[in-house]
Amino acid sequence: CKTSAHYFIDNAIESYNKALELDSTNLDTKVNLGICYVESSGEPMKGIMLLREVVSKDSTHINAQLNLGLFAVQSGQYDKAIERFERILQMKPEFTEAYLYLGQTYASMGKKDKAIETLEKFKKLSNDAAISAEVTEYINQLKNS
Repeated sequence: CKTSAHYFIDNAIESYNKALELDSTNLDTKVNLGICYVESSGEPMKGIMLLREVVSKDSTHINAQLNLGLFAVQSGQYDKAIERFERILQMKPEFTEAYLYLGQTYASMGKKDKAIETLEKFKKLSNDAAISAEVTEYINQLKNS
């Protein structure tokens, strides 16, 4: 018996594949399909390959770079994640989430000073007071650990 999440993921994969049959050049569809494969299909490398295919065709594709960075963090490949997040910030410095992910990645690597510096940049650019308050608390934890 499949869970409802698997049902929806399977349907999403089927739909994205049909969409790619209609337009095989749609990079956004490939990214979304890749995410589905990585997150829940049991075929994560198939998804990673789709995401890599997208960035090989368009290295400025923010969503593909972001997800490759997030998946690199999940697999403990912090250096690769940092490269992805920094690439995003070079292309789109106002993409504040990338500072947050970059700061968390530095913290995971034990690079507290770099994490704090990056998270402070996030706070300066963020318009979300609630998230900024959480980031301030996280920074304080890093300083006191």
